[in-house]
Formats: sequence, C-alpha cells, structure tokens
Amino acid sequence: MRGSLAESSDVIVIEKQLDPAISDMINVMEVFKNDKAISKMAFHWHFCCKILILFFLLFCSSVLYAKPVSYDVDIDAPKMIKTLLEQNLDLIRWRGNEQIDGAQLRRLYRNTPDEIRQLVETEGYYSPVIKTEMQKLENGGRRILIHVDSGKPVKVAVVDIEFKGAITTQKSSLKPSIEQLKENWQLPVGSVFRMADWEAAKIALLKQVTRVRYPRAELEDTRAIVNPETDEVTLKVIVNSGNPVKFGPIRIVGLHRYGEDVIMGQRPVKVGSTFRENALLNWQSRIQDSGYFSSVEVTADLESGLEEVPITVTVVENKKKHAAVGIGYSTDMGERISLTYDNLHFLGRDYKLKSSVVLQSRQRTAKADVYLPQRPDGTRDSFGVMYDRSEIEGEDTRVAGANFRRAWGTPRLEKYVSVEYLNEHNRIDGADGQQSQALPVTFGIITRHLNNRLAPTKGYALEAQVGAAVEPVLTDKSFVRGYLKGIRFQPIGEKGDLILRGELGAVVSDGKEGVPSTVLFRTGGDQSVRGYSYQSLGVKEGDAIVGGRYLAVASIEYQYYFIKNWGVAFFVDAGNAGDTIKELDPAIGYGIGGRWRSPAGPIGVDLAYGERTGSFRLHFSLGFTF
Repeated sequence: MRGSLAESSDVIVIEKQLDPAISDMINVMEVFKNDKAISKMAFHWHFCCKILILFFLLFCSSVLYAKPVSYDVDIDAPKMIKTLLEQNLDLIRWRGNEQIDGAQLRRLYRNTPDEIRQLVETEGYYSPVIKTEMQKLENGGRRILIHVDSGKPVKVAVVDIEFKGAITTQKSSLKPSIEQLKENWQLPVGSVFRMADWEAAKIALLKQVTRVRYPRAELEDTRAIVNPETDEVTLKVIVNSGNPVKFGPIRIVGLHRYGEDVIMGQRPVKVGSTFRENALLNWQSRIQDSGYFSSVEVTADLESGLEEVPITVTVVENKKKHAAVGIGYSTDMGERISLTYDNLHFLGRDYKLKSSVVLQSRQRTAKADVYLPQRPDGTRDSFGVMYDRSEIEGEDTRVAGANFRRAWGTPRLEKYVSVEYLNEHNRIDGADGQQSQALPVTFGIITRHLNNRLAPTKGYALEAQVGAAVEPVLTDKSFVRGYLKGIRFQPIGEKGDLILRGELGAVVSDGKEGVPSTVLFRTGGDQSVRGYSYQSLGVKEGDAIVGGRYLAVASIEYQYYFIKNWGVAFFVDAGNAGDTIKELDPAIGYGIGGRWRSPAGPIGVDLAYGERTGSFRLHFSLGFTF
C-alpha cells in the first residue's frame, strides 16, 4: 500500500499498487535494454543518420497528408456525471476539429479513462467502473461508447479541526469562538465529499477567523484522506490564528476640497479597538454614500507586522457643484422634465445642498434640502423646503412646506425623527375645497436585511412610522398617523423569485376636515395596485377621488429568469383606501410582465388588468428603493 496525490495537493487517496521491488526491477530492465541499443547504434552512426532522416520524412509526410477523423461520443452515466463529462472531457471538446486525425483520436481515447476518474473524484466518486469502446463506422468515422458506473460516493467520516496561536488562549466569551467555528464547519460528518465543497469549507473557516481579531490567520495544513475501500474520507484542518490585531493610526489620502469631518464623521473605527473587517467595509460604504467622493478605498496595512495596523483612506473627490437637465416619462405621472443643482460645499461649509425642479404632466415640484456631515455619534441632520402642485383624479392640491430630520443608526437598522410644517390648499371637482395646515412630528424605523441593496433577490425590508400633530401648534386638526410597509424576496429554485409586498396605514382623528390631504391615503399605480391609474383608488367625493383615513395593499409576484438577466413576471395586486375599515373593499389587478436585471437595478414592464375598470394598463418601473 502507498499514498498518491489526486486532483488537489491535500487530497490523499489510499490505493493498491504493484510491489515496489517488482516495479523497480522492471524499470532497471527497461533502462538496460535502452542502453544496449544506444551502444550498438553508436558503432553505426552513418546507418542511424539515414534512419533518422527517413523517420523525419515519414513523420512530415504523415503530418502533411493526415486526414481528419469525424467521430461521435455516446456517454452512458448518471445524469450529474454525464453532464460533468460532457462539459469537460477532451474527447467532447475536440470533437469536430479538423486537426484531429486517427493518431490523435487514439491518444485522446487512451487518456479518457484517467480523465474520467479525475473528474468524478471532484464529485466524490473514487471507485468508478469505466468501460470504453471505439467502433469504426462504414463512412470512415468513429463512434466512441463510454459507460461509467460511478459507484457509491465517498462520505465524510471524521472531521478534525485544530487551532494554533493566540486564539487558543483567549477568553471563551471573545469572538471568534473556537466552539462556534467548529459548529459552523460547512462539510460535516455524513456529507458527500465533493472537491468544490471541500475548498469552500476551508475558505469559509478561514474567513470566519480573519474577520475579527485575527486578520493574519492562515491554514497551516489541510488534508483529506480518502479510503475507496470503505467509501470514507477523514478531514484534517490546522488553522494558525497568529496574534490579535487592533486598529492603528488613520491616514487620509486625496482630500483637498473638503474637511476631514466628511470622512471621520462616518467612522465606525477607533484607534486601539479590536480589528473587525466589517468595520472597514461599513466605513468605506458610508463614505461612498456621502456623495462627496467618486471613489473610496479603506485598507489596513496587515503586512506591517504591527499589533496596531495603520489604516489608509484613499478618496477621489467629486466636484463641489453639479447641475443637470433630464427628460423622462412615467406611466404614473406622464412626461417629465427635471432640473437639478447640487452644491457639496454650501454656504462655505461642508453642507450638502440638493435641489430640484420637476415638471410632470400631473405634478410640479420644487424642493431644496441641506444635509449636514454626519457627527461622530452617528447622527445625520437635514432640513429643507418644498412646493408641490398636483392635479390627480379631480383633486387640485397645492402644498408648501418645510422640514427638519435627524437620522441615526446603520443601513441595516435606521431610525429617524422628523418635524414637518405643511400648508395646503386644495380644490375638488364637484365639491368644496379647503385650506389647512399641520405640524406633524414623526418617528420611524427602517430595517433592511437584503443580499443586495441595488437589486435584491433574497431578504426583506420593513419601515414603520408613527406621527402626530396637535392643535393649536400650527395645526388645524389634531391627528395621529401610523404607517407600515414591507417587502420580502424569496428565491424559488435556481431561476425563480417570489416577491411579497404590503402596506397598511391609518389616520386617527375626529374628522377629516382640517387634515391636509398629504397625510391621507390613496393608492393605485406602478408601485402599488397595478391595473389602475396613479392614486385612482380612494374615497369618492364629488367628481374626484380623494385620500382616505385607512389604507391596505397587498401584492404577490413570481419572477422567472429564463436567460441570465432576462425574465418574466406574474403578479396579483389588491388594495384600496377608505374613510372606514369597512370601506377597504380591495380592488384587484393582475397581469404579466418582463424583467431585466440592468446594471442600474431591475427594470420592469407590466401589462396589468384592473377588474374594476375592465381595462388593461401598461406600467414601467426602474430600480429598487426602500
């Protein structure tokens, strides 16, 4: 018995071989024969030269006049093995190539059994029975038959994970915990030993160690000892954590136009604190999202060998001022022209001004918001003014307002408090209009657990808010307002996604009169109940549809991507708004749509049928925001 390496350098396969003494004797005899022949030819070098020249001419002739051979390959094997062989065998890859002649085909054919063994071993089969046959056809071609009985897959029998370094002496309460690392091992006892899973499990284990405290950890030794006779494998992994690491001094490169606060105010990293890889990634993401920079890179100099590693923040700054003109179209609001102006150094300070004027068929909006740099405690303040005029479903509304907002937390869990003043005048076709004002104070929470914030396919997002306005503090009618919305993404198989969406809202007051319509609810359109025009579902008043005190919307959608980023969607939406819960008689819309996962986010085109209207509507959507 002896060990030989197979496929990966750390996979040892135990197999039966010839007795070493017999093998060595055969090799010596072959060498002796060759030496004797060479010695004899040395005395007849003229004759040898002629032979070599003749051999060379024959070789060139065979190359020049070799005829290509056509052949087919039939594989009889389990489905998974057959797919593996069809995608990787040289016989398949070279089939149809005009450079393949008879000699080359025979070479490929001879190498095929060894090639099959190496391939099936990557899927955990170490005792396959392989049969091959080459048949000559009447047309001069070849037919190659391959039969593979993969046998039983090798399964993990023993997992031995050993740790070295400072991690073995740390307190059990500190992360990463040795016990937790062993529990999270991804190739446990009883699982089929696949090469890809083995490599992934080692990488995952090392990543868990390097994320917190031990970024210099390494795999000191890894072995997978396979015994084909028992169809079992013993896994051995040794991880050396090295010494713990802390964050060291911070250096900023590329900052010229703005103050250090725009970077240091975003900082979740403190000098002398325990190294955390996620802290660096979060800091980089926050700086990038601030809008001051086109490029951001936050790195730790782990090669320094220091216990407190230096941190370098490298940025490429955006220009201070930016203006743009845009033209677009929305199935909700019609044609659109937009003018935007941004100033990242407003009033001579690192205040960020974002202003815009948007002219649409049904709505005209002008607004300006000022964002202050994030404070060291994580709070983010902003304030702004706005004016909006809309003419939707027979209601003409004009609103002027001002707001202040303070937010804190992380992108995963964000909290905010806002104070907003609204002064509204609206006219309703066929009914009396009103003028009202309110000063609502709102508290909200947004939680996001998504695999991708730009184009999510798994996870959920949820927003909940509650607000109130109290007479007579710039408020004509006291009210309490609650609102909840959420979305859930669930993969279905390899190509499908299930999307669940919902909204609930309520305004509690002793009447609607004096409550701005801006805080009431309507629904319908691209992002709510498809099959109906924008905000066409609500309370009938005169010849118009106006907002109600209650809202309920639900949607279910199935997406299937048949070609990479191109897919089809089937959906059903239902919802309505009313002044009482009993009036929430759901309007239903359903239909089919197309999807494209573009670099800018998902783009959708939907054709929806509204049961109440008995007509079809086309809806466009671009991107995902929550």
